[in-house]
Amino acid sequence: MNITYDFIDEQFRTFLLESYCGGRDSIQTSDVEGIVELQISHKDIASLNGLDHFTSLEVLNCGYNKLTELDISRNTRLVDLECNGNELYALNTSHNSALKRLHCNSNAILALDLSANAALESLDCGFNRIRNLDVSHNPMLTELICYWNILSKLELEHNPLLRHLQCGYNALFTLELDHHSMLEKLDCGSNHLIQLRVTNCENLLELRCNGNHLTELDISGNLRLERLRCFQNHLSKLELNHPELVEVYCSDNKIAVLDTSEAPKLERLDYANNLIREPDHTVKGFGTFTYDVSMSDYKLTLPFHGTDIHVTVAVRTKAEMKRLSPVMKKTWDNMATMHDQALTLIANIHPEEDVSTLSLSELVFEELGTIRLGYDAGGTPAGQLFIYAVFQKTFQLDDTLVYETY
Repeated sequence: MNITYDFIDEQFRTFLLESYCGGRDSIQTSDVEGIVELQISHKDIASLNGLDHFTSLEVLNCGYNKLTELDISRNTRLVDLECNGNELYALNTSHNSALKRLHCNSNAILALDLSANAALESLDCGFNRIRNLDVSHNPMLTELICYWNILSKLELEHNPLLRHLQCGYNALFTLELDHHSMLEKLDCGSNHLIQLRVTNCENLLELRCNGNHLTELDISGNLRLERLRCFQNHLSKLELNHPELVEVYCSDNKIAVLDTSEAPKLERLDYANNLIREPDHTVKGFGTFTYDVSMSDYKLTLPFHGTDIHVTVAVRTKAEMKRLSPVMKKTWDNMATMHDQALTLIANIHPEEDVSTLSLSELVFEELGTIRLGYDAGGTPAGQLFIYAVFQKTFQLDDTLVYETY
């Protein structure tokens, strides 16, 4: 049976003729009724009229086209549907009970009725306009991505198999995950959360709850936790008794004390803009450094060759300051020599530059022991230009320069 003219979209019709019709100029029912998988993303297709002839279809990827509607009511064997990046306002999946994977990200969908999709395992409906999302009929869900919608509540007690949940950038006030011991990754950042319950998520590896209104965060039951981002909340305390933690970002809270002694694998820690304050630290022959709460580092201003140098030590604790003190003392004792070496390097790389006009304005001690001398090179269209000469902890000067604008 000739069904060529059922395919009203020229792009779709041409694709089928070239891919499945053996060089003919017509499409027969027999050409498409046995097709199991159809990959037609990024084809500039505006209509999938004729899709009803694909009665064996199990996998459909029609993402990033120009579709304003999608009728899959006759594709009852569909298991995997990806229609991201179109212009859909609605999507009816009531005839697709076999559906296991539904990705409809980046459309304009207002609502989803998933009551007929009990087999659904993965749902990505992010970047839409959904106000209510009922997943109570989808007990097999292991992945739910619904960020950037207008959700004010999300009830998940019927989804105990969830392993991956991304619900950030909504309007959620509470999120209770009491029945989700299998959950491994949770991103609920940038909501209005005042309550978050994750104590029963014993397999949680990554938690992002930044940008909310949390005053407390109980993660005592998440002993496998590796990564935590809880910055920009109202937390006054944070217990970090987690042997697997490698990353914590908890800046912009109200934390006064932070004990990391029970987190031996911790590699990255940012607690700027809290109430934590480290004591001043004096380096003999150098000066007394004060702790900068806003940046979580130590600072000092010293005169050198008639100008003030802003000295920064990029460490967060007095213990780390003690460790770097010998390097700092030796640097200051050899400052004149290092300054001359840096200017010589700049002159060699930029022979057109009059290095005598450069002003040494910064001395930065990095956490790993490297030392940077920063020179103010004046204004540029992109901002104020600074040239940095970098010395290794052995005081060996690198043969390249670092450029930054502010």
